[in-house]
Amino acid sequence: MSPNEGTVAHDSDDENAGTPRADDSAPSVAPWEQRILQLDGKRYSLRLEHEFWAVLEQIAERRHLRLNRLIADIANKCPPESNLSSTLRVFCLTEIQRAGTTRGAGLDRGNVLALADSAPTPCLVIDADQTIIGINEAMLCWSNLARDALMDGKVTDHFRFQTDGDAETLWARLAEEGAPSERAIMVNITPGRVLAADALLVPIPGGRGRRMCLAWVKV
Repeated sequence: MSPNEGTVAHDSDDENAGTPRADDSAPSVAPWEQRILQLDGKRYSLRLEHEFWAVLEQIAERRHLRLNRLIADIANKCPPESNLSSTLRVFCLTEIQRAGTTRGAGLDRGNVLALADSAPTPCLVIDADQTIIGINEAMLCWSNLARDALMDGKVTDHFRFQTDGDAETLWARLAEEGAPSERAIMVNITPGRVLAADALLVPIPGGRGRRMCLAWVKV
């Protein structure tokens, strides 16, 4: 790893060979916060958005770990030459998905879109009026639909979410303050085929009072 890839200090020229790299090229969706961390004897300079640091700190606190220890554990599980900053963003998203909540994360629209775009599984970002405002590549592959056909359209024009109640009740629940995640069967019907999979709908208490929802498909 060269110095411009995020390493601040070296004991030798090759001490970081095969370790995850910090990322200087992630989308600038929010102001950066740069921190220097000591990870298993190596010093790294990592730049992440404030909201991602907040999520990592919450996870570390829940696990009774120091932040450095949590990040070191994540880094040690990465494949060689992985991008550490990107890996941390994906970890935040995966942890939010597992926990089924983003309460307290304070995520704005740009950061929610960045989280969804980094997701390894199919994901949609849905605005408060049920408009699709974000789609990741995994969702396009799973649904076999074009981005232009989905983007800025109503999610209910393309997908049905089957739960115990009706669709109107489901979306009303997701819009409530402090709403929990909802599990549903996500169905897309196109001529000649029916595509269905388990999905998790996670309400997002976004910045400036704008509520959103993440829809993850379990594949």
